Amino acid sequence: MSIGCAVAQTANWTAFNDSVNKNGGTTDETVTTINVGRSSPGPVSSELLVFGSGDGTGVTATYEETKTVGSVFWTNDSITYDDESDAAKLFGEALDLSGNISYGDAPGWHMDLILEGLDPKRKYVFAGTAMRGGGEGYAERTTNWKIMDAESFVYASSEGAWKVSDESVEFSTGHNEDGYVAKWTDISPGADGKIVIRTSHSVGEANGGLAGAHAYKGYAGGAFMLELQGDSGAASPEKELRIIRVFPKENELEAHPNSPLHVLVEHNVNKVDLSSVKLFLNGKKLAPEIQQEEERTLIIYNNNSAFADFSDNTVIVEFTDDSASHKQYTRVWNFTVTEWSHYDSLPVDLAISLDDLKKQNRGFAVRLAAIDPLDPEKEVLSEIEDLWWIWDADYNDYSDREPFNSEGYYLERNQINYQRDGGSIGNKAGEELFPGINGTESLIHKDEEFPVIQFGMEATTYLELKEGYYNMQITTTPIHILYIGFGDDAEELLPDESVLPGTEDAKPWQYNFIVEKPGLYPFTLLYYDSLGGSSSLTASGGSASSLEWLNVAPMGMKFLINGDADQSIAAYIPPNAILEVKPSKMNVSMQDGKVIISWTESGILQESDNVNGPWSDVVGKSSPYSITPNSKSMLYRLRH
Repeated sequence: MSIGCAVAQTANWTAFNDSVNKNGGTTDETVTTINVGRSSPGPVSSELLVFGSGDGTGVTATYEETKTVGSVFWTNDSITYDDESDAAKLFGEALDLSGNISYGDAPGWHMDLILEGLDPKRKYVFAGTAMRGGGEGYAERTTNWKIMDAESFVYASSEGAWKVSDESVEFSTGHNEDGYVAKWTDISPGADGKIVIRTSHSVGEANGGLAGAHAYKGYAGGAFMLELQGDSGAASPEKELRIIRVFPKENELEAHPNSPLHVLVEHNVNKVDLSSVKLFLNGKKLAPEIQQEEERTLIIYNNNSAFADFSDNTVIVEFTDDSASHKQYTRVWNFTVTEWSHYDSLPVDLAISLDDLKKQNRGFAVRLAAIDPLDPEKEVLSEIEDLWWIWDADYNDYSDREPFNSEGYYLERNQINYQRDGGSIGNKAGEELFPGINGTESLIHKDEEFPVIQFGMEATTYLELKEGYYNMQITTTPIHILYIGFGDDAEELLPDESVLPGTEDAKPWQYNFIVEKPGLYPFTLLYYDSLGGSSSLTASGGSASSLEWLNVAPMGMKFLINGDADQSIAAYIPPNAILEVKPSKMNVSMQDGKVIISWTESGILQESDNVNGPWSDVVGKSSPYSITPNSKSMLYRLRH
């Protein structure tokens, strides 16, 4: 059974606000239109009105924006949502739900809705929602609602919304077809008569946020309701357990073929009786793993085989609580698996084992060439395919060569998450500069005003892949090509033709394929920055170009390739990019209080795994000899 939320008694009054009434769809004069954002007409603050009568409530609502690069006020896209959803039932008769306060276009933004003039002796209900109506391509755009400065409250958001905590919930607002709302009842405002509802982007998967949510794109609201509960107060929440999340989601139509089954149960007074848990898939009893904490129980079943294309599946979970009466709970839900078996398999003859890779260095081998296309004598880079042969050509290179080794490679030990000016574009924040390109300024000739220099980049790596279906994504502006293999043996991997993103919003290109044999597979990623295209972040002379390579896990979480998370795909540097070195024999001795270092053979010291980029001090190394307090310890490295 599904456990419902506390329901308020008959309210003394209800007030609605439409923050994005650009289309004029909301015509009731008792609905306020407090709004905020670039180009918004205002007002940013006003007294809320009693819906129906227009009387004043004595409560003032104020929007206060904390933005990064900026937020656009509204969109007027057409939207669709379930007529039986919480949003439809709560707001449908009062206002038009189209439009929203648009996302902040860099990490760190948030919007505070400040509600003042509340009666500290009374209790209130708040509900809010937002709808972009962008379709599946916008599903990753997520809004987090958080209630702040209240003395107490009861979480009552839509079932299916992602509960982060009692005070925080998030769900897709780019594609809120389910009509989810963020809601709290029994809100006690405290002595100052004030509460704050903060909207922002997702808190992130690492902090308990929604799987697959964008790092910073979301919507700051669209509509909200405030209700004064009746004098009798709200019905006390039932002392029952509550299933707050199932996966795959109920009625999911494109579930991953390798999806695990998850059931998350929130405790109240009692907990789940672990011995009572039963899980069934299509009538077959399973043996799930159960993890129980003080506040929650997680029931997990990791399916070892892939679900068939378009297969309809039914899951049943049953359990009792650990009370004296052993109250029984049952939940039944269905999901349908995406079409996947028609995708191509990677060539199994390209796979090698990790043991075959003698130098097991994590990361990517990156080569980069920056050229002036107006150089009449050495125009050797004019399209992305030129990156196959430019490395052997005679050209003037304008990149900073300090990060590259003598083989011409930058050894990227972390991830491919680059942006020309260090800003934020893509799904994941934390971008780094392209190696050898120190921002747009480095692409401008001395004494010139605009960038002319263009650059191309090649990244090669072995990816450690397990058996199964993969959905890799590359977010980029402007041009890239992905290959399986190295050099002349490489074959282009074509992106999914049903998802062809432009560059305006930096949506990802998707690569779907099947791995039949586990192992290390060679990949080559080419990137060409022609200073063209468009982007949500612009710099003088062209787009602020970016490149991000990630993978979508079965539960929808997105991980950068070679990231720190356990579910990230490991990447290994091809051996040809690492210096072939013969270690010198080094002798260390101490004479008359001095450390003497000598080499008895000529040779080259191998690059340390602890060094990424320029040759520098090796952090964390120490001398085997004791050092007097007033002396300095020194580290020496040789480079050929």
